[in-house]
Amino acid sequence: MMQLAQLNQLSDSEFTAQLCALYEHSPWVAAHVLAQRPFANLAALHAALENAVHSASPDLQLKLICAHPELAGKAAVSGQLTAASTSEQRHAGLAHCTTQQFEQIRELNALYVERFRFPFILAVKGHNPDTVIAQMQARVGNAADQERTVALQQICRIGWFRLTDLVAEPIADQIQSQCVELAQYSDLPEGLACSYLTPAHQATALRIRDYMLAAGLTVDIDAVGNVTGTWHSEAESAKTLLTGSHYDTVINGGRYDGRLGILLPVAVVSRLRRQGHRLPYHLQIVAFAEEEGVRFRSTFLGSRALTGDFPLALLDSVDAQGISLRDAIIAAGHDPQAIGRIARDPDQLLGFIEVHIEQGPVLLNEDRPVGVVSSIAGSVRSQLSVTGLAGHAGTVPMHLRQDAAAGVAEMVLAVEQICSGQSGLVGTVGQLLVPGGAMNVIPGRCEFSLDIRSDDDAGRDSAYERVIARLQDIATRRRLALTHRKVVETSAVACDDRLSQLLAGSIDQITGQAARTLPSGAGHDAMMMARITPMAMLFVRCGNGGISHHPDESLAGEDIDTAAQVFSQFLDRLACQT
Repeated sequence: MMQLAQLNQLSDSEFTAQLCALYEHSPWVAAHVLAQRPFANLAALHAALENAVHSASPDLQLKLICAHPELAGKAAVSGQLTAASTSEQRHAGLAHCTTQQFEQIRELNALYVERFRFPFILAVKGHNPDTVIAQMQARVGNAADQERTVALQQICRIGWFRLTDLVAEPIADQIQSQCVELAQYSDLPEGLACSYLTPAHQATALRIRDYMLAAGLTVDIDAVGNVTGTWHSEAESAKTLLTGSHYDTVINGGRYDGRLGILLPVAVVSRLRRQGHRLPYHLQIVAFAEEEGVRFRSTFLGSRALTGDFPLALLDSVDAQGISLRDAIIAAGHDPQAIGRIARDPDQLLGFIEVHIEQGPVLLNEDRPVGVVSSIAGSVRSQLSVTGLAGHAGTVPMHLRQDAAAGVAEMVLAVEQICSGQSGLVGTVGQLLVPGGAMNVIPGRCEFSLDIRSDDDAGRDSAYERVIARLQDIATRRRLALTHRKVVETSAVACDDRLSQLLAGSIDQITGQAARTLPSGAGHDAMMMARITPMAMLFVRCGNGGISHHPDESLAGEDIDTAAQVFSQFLDRLACQT
């Protein structure tokens, strides 16, 4: 593969010739972007090429569409396809269709061309003959303008896959640009929010799927929206190492939280595959669909499905708009009845490793790029509601008020006080809401969240009981009614010694420093995965004081590169013990 830096330095004719295969018999697309060099990353190059396609004249767009061959058509049968098309159709199984499949495709091709006057175009990477037929059947009924747009989108997707096969860039640049790209899919007009099964969330899943396909992985999206890419070992009976993290985010979150743990393994596997590297075990990279609990107030939905611990009663829970989890899953094209089939067999697993930004300042303050997690703190999360008596802000004397918000304000300070006196214990009220509140109305109800964490389960549970007792005392004294409901209760989890030692040895070798071991105060999908398989975590240094769950979350390219080297070394060390 050519490096992007080399591509940027080619002459105009060499640049066009190098990229001429991206768009069938249409070198004008590459020529259109010559003046925009140098490109900072592949994403920028592809965006320029895509813009060239979409900004071209209708006649030129039609010529580009018609330059593409039919799938399993006459050109394929006679061996007249370009090398790229031949490879793509072969890997999709179109060169080995059954007689019935071939006949269906032939008939659908004819019907499609008769209707639209151009060939059916599909980026077939990740497809097989049956899914190709399903796509043809679905699209042949589209309106002409709609289908022309879809055809151009598919051409650009084909171009992107071909570009990633042709041109390489440094792993850190690739991951940084992918994190930026994924952050564009947001529930908010500004800032990043990606809540479970929203349109932004589903678009993120599809883009992650394409990253995995481009890396040469076999990809599946399961019944809860987890995106899994598998790098198969040559030995079909081999066990599986799992890795990955989540792709949903908090409201106004950071671009690296969770997503680094998906994109880094994908980039490493892509590099290893191209180098002809093999592993004696299967490697599955799981992009967990839900970890943060934002939309349905229940965390770890993606990883709990893999562990077989998905609570089906949650399907009846509803979001703020009254949409049930079951209906959201169905609307996204998934089958809630298939959730039980997602669970992995523990006997077939080697372990789980999660790469994650630290979300704290320890590594930053010690000038270390990476560290090994020793344990993950357990947590108790509750939703609480305080009911008082609403009244006019100007007519009710202060001593007669039953102000729910004022009561909650005192409760928040009580949480802070109780959770400040024990090492490793933290308590947070992260959500405060006065439903239907108005500036001139005494709040009659206030709702808030409570999150208490510690790596000592007994100490955490004792603190939770003391907090609830104190909140009840405050409510009684203020003539308020307090209700509370636990929504999450997870135990602290210790990381596996053997896998952690392999990580530590990898850090020693790559950095020349003895590995730093540190606990995680944040919850991670690794906690759930530890229920079925040994688990370890690699922390990567945060910038900006270690801030996370915030738009200012940052990560240095050098640290990404170090983490990628450590992860690759870990895979080899595990291979030696398998």
